[in-house]
Amino acid sequence: MTPFALLISLDAVRAEVNSALPNAPVVDDRRPESATMKKVRGFTARTLRRAADRVEPTAALTYG
Repeated sequence: MTPFALLISLDAVRAEVNSALPNAPVVDDRRPESATMKKVRGFTARTLRRAADRVEPTAALTYG
């Protein structure tokens, strides 16, 4: 391994290890969701929950 590649690999390892420290910077990679996407996700979640309750009702719906 060349000295240059060794330095690059050591720097990459150091950055990876330091990312687990409590004081590591937090980078938000997600774009904010649009209002339309929030509505679609909510609708989908409600629909799936209703379908799941029809297939196998939860204990709260069955016993009380």
